[in-house]
Amino acid sequence: MELIGVLFIFKIQSTYYSKYQAVGDSMHIIKKAVNQIESMVEDCGISDNPVILEQENEVARCAYERGALLRVTFGGRSAGLATDDPVRTTTKPSFMFGATLGKPALRSAAAGILNALTGFLCTSRRLHACLPDNHPTCIRELEDLITGKKIWCCGGMDQIRERFSSQIVNTPEEADLILVSSDGMISDENGIIPEEPDERYLFIGPSTSGVAVLTHGCHFCPYGRTNI
Repeated sequence: MELIGVLFIFKIQSTYYSKYQAVGDSMHIIKKAVNQIESMVEDCGISDNPVILEQENEVARCAYERGALLRVTFGGRSAGLATDDPVRTTTKPSFMFGATLGKPALRSAAAGILNALTGFLCTSRRLHACLPDNHPTCIRELEDLITGKKIWCCGGMDQIRERFSSQIVNTPEEADLILVSSDGMISDENGIIPEEPDERYLFIGPSTSGVAVLTHGCHFCPYGRTNI
């Protein structure tokens, strides 16, 4: 999606309510995170500074994520995002503010911008995927966290689904722990993730770091890198 298109959609959607903001409905978790960071960014006077979303050429990727890899850069700080709905453009943080983010591509853009902004503001340090050498240790640490628990996956996470198939339940209501990957967080069409996620929700991988930090959610990415 090109620059003019994404800016136009942000502006148009800012005047309407999506299904995530209808009366009686909960707000989408990414929209909640945008609201949380808005005052921080505006107080710093950086809301109209440029942010670049581009294809990531770094080969390392999180074992639990899928989709296209983007690098999002703001103020010299970069962060990664894996998404099924990539947006490559140059925009600014202020275009998220007031937008309903009713389309997956817009939520992808917002999630990536949140990752870069929280990195720039030093509130998040897991900005890029770890190296493949860390994957075996990472999956063992995740196994320690979920052993004996009923789990439900909000997102693809094929490796987790295969390795822990005996622990996976059919509905989130049955689960002791709900694992949230970037693709699940960006779609979340059924409103699985509440505005204020409790200890039942575990955000997985570097792509979810910005949203997790801003909504005070639990985050698992023990070997994610700050810089690449």
